[in-house]
Amino acid sequence: MVSVKYDKVSIAYDDFVAIDNITLNIHDGEITTLLGPSGCGKSTLLRALAGFVEPFEGQIYLGDKEITYLPPQNRNTAMIFQNYALWPHLTIFKNVEYGLKLRLKKQIVYIADINSKGDIEGLDFNSYGASEELAKTAENLKEFIVGKAAKEVWHFTVEDILQVFKIPEDISEFKLKYSLNSIYRLAKFLLGALQATIRFHYEIIIKELPEWISSRKTKYERTKIRKNPLLKFFWITKPYFWVNRKAKYLDAKAALDPAFHFRKEKVEKVLELVQLADQAEKHPTELSGGQQQRIALARSIVVEPDILLCDEPLSNLDAKLRKELRTEIRSIIKKIGMTAVYVTHDQAEALAISDRIAVMNIGFIEQYGTPLDVFTDPKTLFVAQFVGSSSTVSGKVIKTNVVELKGGDQIIIATKEVLPAETKVDLVIRPENILLNKESESTIEIEINTIEYLGTEVKLTGLLEDGTILLVDVIERTEEYVKKKVGDKIKVHIVPEEIFVFVKGKRVY
Repeated sequence: MVSVKYDKVSIAYDDFVAIDNITLNIHDGEITTLLGPSGCGKSTLLRALAGFVEPFEGQIYLGDKEITYLPPQNRNTAMIFQNYALWPHLTIFKNVEYGLKLRLKKQIVYIADINSKGDIEGLDFNSYGASEELAKTAENLKEFIVGKAAKEVWHFTVEDILQVFKIPEDISEFKLKYSLNSIYRLAKFLLGALQATIRFHYEIIIKELPEWISSRKTKYERTKIRKNPLLKFFWITKPYFWVNRKAKYLDAKAALDPAFHFRKEKVEKVLELVQLADQAEKHPTELSGGQQQRIALARSIVVEPDILLCDEPLSNLDAKLRKELRTEIRSIIKKIGMTAVYVTHDQAEALAISDRIAVMNIGFIEQYGTPLDVFTDPKTLFVAQFVGSSSTVSGKVIKTNVVELKGGDQIIIATKEVLPAETKVDLVIRPENILLNKESESTIEIEINTIEYLGTEVKLTGLLEDGTILLVDVIERTEEYVKKKVGDKIKVHIVPEEIFVFVKGKRVY
């Protein structure tokens, strides 16, 4: 588990500033939701963490490492998109395996610190599910490389790297654990990763390649190099296993290929976690929307990312399925102990799934806190109006804790801070805090505008004298109020302690 830190981050699209000087600390192991209306910048903030957009100022940290300008493929993150992005021609097993297969091709990614003289002053690496032996060898190579000139390292050969493995003179016991051929391949892989970070440094940071760095191979040359006659083996054997159903093709391939055996175990474990182990051989088009969303989740967590990024993953589902899946997603993320950043505009979804919520508005964070804090203690008028159902009425203070509305109605409030007379205020009232059967200090009359019968409750909207709409939830004696007619006038009682009072958009306590 790792934490995330946005430090004074600003992002712009041409002349439009989408994110303006945001600082946000996301704790490790928590599900943090970026909540806000469309266009507030929540997806942009998420994409900056994924590496899809770059800020023009500020820094982004993943744990203790700055990743502001690190390419997306070099960040250990995974994203669940709004449209799932599943491969329709691949089975569920191959869809989940796909990311793992690509990720394990780059188990070691180096990040070199090269000074102005061209010497390597520091060398760090990210280990993506690499074996213990591979990570240990990468650490040895790190000690071997630091202090050498980048030009010298660029011209290294595999033989230069082999000395890092410290192969003993008596290789009989050594060969029981390794083969010389596998050591040679591993050395070649580490050398390629090291030279790639040298090229990256000059291409991205210096933005000018020195003459001693050779040009990239063309697509034709790369394709020619990758041709391997041994790959034809699977094309020859696969039809046999598909015809002979008694032998399972995946098990047979796992017995022949240790790398596939490792991937197969991880995929099966994750499919079991999302309760789709029995659907592995189906295609995405054969599954429901909820099952496809689980596959997208499985594909993301199988690569064991540091951060799981979710960009409105449930927006394409119906209301009932969304409620079921948001509970499952939270349960799965908590079970594996992963840090997650979740984007949504649905307040109920954010309250149900989150450990913390960052409420955003036009590129700013209005409030950051637990779901309980955000709902029961909104700091700004925007947060009070956006999170949960509420009615907003405006008026002015006529005396201590008494507000006169525009239509002449008077409401009693309860604030410790004494507001001077004639102060303009906005009052936010939750419908559940309006009583019909119990009296309170604040009593006003409303004219029924609409009636909605929902079985266990009745939702009313009433008009005040100035035409403001007031939302009322009726939980007790629903049969009595469902028989009311539009235009009837009733008295409602408001709990003064439950009224949120705002002056110029800021909460007054």
